[in-house]
Amino acid sequence: MDKSRASAVAALLITGFAIPYIVGSAIAGWEPSLGWLIQAIIHIGELLAIVALAFSDAGRRGRVARVGLAAAIVGQLVIAAAEVLWPSNPDLGDALFSVSPILTGAGLITAGVAIIRAGVWAGSSRFLPLTLGLYTILVLIPVMIGSGGPPAPLALWTIGGWDLLWLVLSASVLRRTRTALPSDPATAKITVR
Repeated sequence: MDKSRASAVAALLITGFAIPYIVGSAIAGWEPSLGWLIQAIIHIGELLAIVALAFSDAGRRGRVARVGLAAAIVGQLVIAAAEVLWPSNPDLGDALFSVSPILTGAGLITAGVAIIRAGVWAGSSRFLPLTLGLYTILVLIPVMIGSGGPPAPLALWTIGGWDLLWLVLSASVLRRTRTALPSDPATAKITVR
């Protein structure tokens, strides 16, 4: 299993868990005492979607795409750190929460445009990184500011939509990295684009 596929599988599993967790929190208004840890793990799952994209044929196309993906990776590392730090240092956590989505969104927009221009992926999948970046900047950040963030139901529903996009991106990368079985198992694998 290559790095892109392994990262995409892990991202798919984690972001797949994130959606019912967030929706359940939005409906019930409940957050477990270890919610900060669960949310940090969810952000690591989102990070793994970016890593999978970076290791894929789309992510390796051009310096602009790599720089954008690096910025998005840093953004997701910062948001995961913010989740861990917030319970003991809310001021630092809030500062990190304010910077991280901007890094992630700007990075995904940059990488998304480069991926579209490179023409590596066909169909609507090629628009996923750009769509996720635009959603982060145009929807997620304004809703977090306007609602005050979680546990506000609107903030949780918006995060649920964000995680749905991460899930779709993970599935798309996974679909593009599946391998066909060669006639001789000892031969190299064939990557489907």
